[in-house]
Amino acid sequence: MATNATPQTGEARSASARARYQYLTDTNAGSPAGELLRRYWQPIALQAAVRQGGAPDAIRIMGQDIVLFRDDKGILGALDRKCVHRCTDLALGRIEGGGIRCPYHGWLFAVDGKVLDQPGEASATLKDRIRAKAYPVHEAGGAVWIYLGPGEVPLFPKYPALQGTDAHLYTCRWFGDCNWLQASEGNIDPIHTSYLHQIELGTAEMKARWGTFSVASRPQVSIEETRFGVRLYTSRALENGTASMRVTNFVMPNACAVGGFEGDLGHGGLTMLWDVPIDNEHHWRWEFIYHRSGKLNKAALEEQYQSEKIAGTDRMRRSSADHYGQDRTSMNTGYYLGMGPCFSVHDVIITQSQGTIHAQEHEHLSSSDIAIVRARRMLDEGARAVGEGRDPVGVVRTIETNDFRDMVVVTDTLAAGDTREALVSRVSNDRDFFTPLQSP
Repeated sequence: MATNATPQTGEARSASARARYQYLTDTNAGSPAGELLRRYWQPIALQAAVRQGGAPDAIRIMGQDIVLFRDDKGILGALDRKCVHRCTDLALGRIEGGGIRCPYHGWLFAVDGKVLDQPGEASATLKDRIRAKAYPVHEAGGAVWIYLGPGEVPLFPKYPALQGTDAHLYTCRWFGDCNWLQASEGNIDPIHTSYLHQIELGTAEMKARWGTFSVASRPQVSIEETRFGVRLYTSRALENGTASMRVTNFVMPNACAVGGFEGDLGHGGLTMLWDVPIDNEHHWRWEFIYHRSGKLNKAALEEQYQSEKIAGTDRMRRSSADHYGQDRTSMNTGYYLGMGPCFSVHDVIITQSQGTIHAQEHEHLSSSDIAIVRARRMLDEGARAVGEGRDPVGVVRTIETNDFRDMVVVTDTLAAGDTREALVSRVSNDRDFFTPLQSP
């Protein structure tokens, strides 16, 4: 009996893992994870790409189709993509008359969904009884954001990486050919930095951009819950008896705040990433790279990133057909992965290699995965909260809670006797740590 029971237990365990992961990977409307993600603001377009006088932009997010546009006065609007009359595509519409006009029968919609004109209709009041579904939009950090959820719209969160002028921030995105969750989990896996992203930092510019990564010692990883997600502590012993402490964050439900672009620019830099589902098999990886000094080398960033993309798109030029152009010779001469210095490319490739939707039942989690385990539980708890009519963790409702200077992101050296708590306290109590300096 015991011999027969073991495989059944394993099968049951695998089935449970599949069900649990599907519960979080499915973000279509009405699904638990889909309803959870819809309770937060999500980036959907680069701000510079949505221009007054430009064509409407067809957006797909979490399996939902939106048309994004500016009216002829420059006011931003987001509507369901299908016209409420005969379900034709408003992305083909004309921008005129204070809104977007459907080319099929001329119905004109304002940015708030109100029907302004129905030139072919006999009834003068029909337009007052019909309305297109409109969504709140917000512009911040070089991106256009949307809120797809029901009820009262939460405040837009004042995350440090979204503050400051254009001089302080570089914003971009990458197309990901896999489910959003595995990409998001890669961002809160601190161990991979020492391997996947290991490159030869031979120039002062590279050292300033990325800092120093070492595989000399096994990192110690610990976590604690915060009001916005999970804080990660990654400690590495140094040769002189001190320790390097890296503090990063999982930000509910699909973002993270990690170190970036500090180096000899000094503290005050961080990168925030969002992995936003297009559908269950594709996502956009959004990057908001910030430094309070306003001295980011944006030209170098743009040059490196664009060299890795298909011209005129945000899609990576590398393809799985040839193992993403991996240069195995360079694996022994400076690039651990053999795919150059761009961390974003490393991340996109490695998460796509897990499969379109990662089969969680095949993984074997270890002690270094504690942040991923806790994030999964927090997502599950958040979905349950939404199902019960409550706000999940991190939704901002008051001005008092819309201050995220406690979202500490820093890499520093801890002297003997110093503690991680003291480091976090110093940064969070420094009211100017992430405050943008005057642009040079």
